[in-house]
Amino acid sequence: MSEMEQAMRGQFVFGMSFVRSQATAASVNVFRIVKHLSEIAPGKYDALFERLKDIQAQIGAVLARQPETVATELVLPLEHVTREMSDQVGSKMAHLGDIMARLNLPVPPGFAITSLAYTRFVRDTGLQEEINRLVQAVGADDHATLLPLCSQIQQMILGAKLPEDVAQAIVESYHALEAKAGKDVRVSLRSSALGEDALGQSFAGQFRSVLNVAEEDLLITYKEIVASKYSPQAVTYRLAKGIPDQDVAMCVGCMAMVPARCGGVVYSRNPLSIRDDEVFVHSAWGLA
Repeated sequence: MSEMEQAMRGQFVFGMSFVRSQATAASVNVFRIVKHLSEIAPGKYDALFERLKDIQAQIGAVLARQPETVATELVLPLEHVTREMSDQVGSKMAHLGDIMARLNLPVPPGFAITSLAYTRFVRDTGLQEEINRLVQAVGADDHATLLPLCSQIQQMILGAKLPEDVAQAIVESYHALEAKAGKDVRVSLRSSALGEDALGQSFAGQFRSVLNVAEEDLLITYKEIVASKYSPQAVTYRLAKGIPDQDVAMCVGCMAMVPARCGGVVYSRNPLSIRDDEVFVHSAWGLA
């Protein structure tokens, strides 16, 4: 109880794993109290067992709630994506779709594998239940446990089989992309997790992106990016920020590779000095 009181005072950050572990510990301790009372006065406190079971069921129902995805499609073509769909495809792909649809700027063709596809993958295979069990007792500072646990979860994801309709939707979307970008087009697969670039948090560089992916590697690469949600740095960041694991559905963007002459990023001001309002361009030569 003292640990929960400290958490409520804001003395340390915590996530749903802390809430679940504390609820379990409290439930076990209360059961012991009721058991001891029953042993001291046989028959007098038996009604408490049923009452405790009812309370445990109510707490369990609350803790078992999962955020429901609003996505209705497993995959969406990029030209059909807008910024209002960030809760279906993640903010990264939503903004790219918006640039294509509203600003009419050149954007490589592609598609977004939605939060529904991710949810189907982790729930239909039983991965989510097992992941919840594994992460329940780990803390952000428990590095000795965190590293092997993350590796175990990532291997579970890579070894799981995608639901047939999810795999089919990804492959069919690639074939549709071939009609726009050419036969056997190589693609890049990039993370576009829900909340990845939300206000007050940033997962920049914590999730995986893979370039020059061929059709035969699409599905395993998708699973690799989903597995990157459980890299040690990403898990530590979520725990430190108190972000529930279930709130970060891993959407994935798939876009045709561009034979770029050069590439880079433009800063509207100097990122190292707030007093310098000059535009800064950082670039590198491409492979074209």
